[in-house]
Amino acid sequence: MESTPSSAVATCLLCGAEASPALDLPRFGGSSCEDCARRVGHLLVEAPSSLTDIWPLLSEEDDEDSLEPMVQRSDGTSVQLRQLTAELKRELSVEDRMKLAELYGDIGLVREQLEECGRVLVAAPSAALAQRALDVLFSNELCSPLGLEQLRGHLFPA
Repeated sequence: MESTPSSAVATCLLCGAEASPALDLPRFGGSSCEDCARRVGHLLVEAPSSLTDIWPLLSEEDDEDSLEPMVQRSDGTSVQLRQLTAELKRELSVEDRMKLAELYGDIGLVREQLEECGRVLVAAPSAALAQRALDVLFSNELCSPLGLEQLRGHLFPA
């Protein structure tokens, strides 16, 4: 079940500041502020492999050096499928990226789903869109039950 951001003031479970709007962290029964949600997004985009203690499915092997199928662009040039896919994703709106993240989950591409949710959090133009990404990231199925403490350590290293 999707949650909605609350206009009530709550305390952010990650940084301890006031969170208004309060973004629900479903796995932990509390809230996040928008700044911490954005920080989580940056971590997922910039260093997903460092977050496998929180989201174990990020550890799935993805061999960047493996041979990718080549595809031909409309201009006749050939590129790797991975490169073309990345170029096409850059043209998507944030809303469309969230839909893509949800689609990835539906077809079992969970690592890609988690990474897209990170991109949505970085760019989310609204609390409602950020909440959709947090609902995926902090679901019982994807997030470690110990993830909150570990995430604080990544967000605010001592």
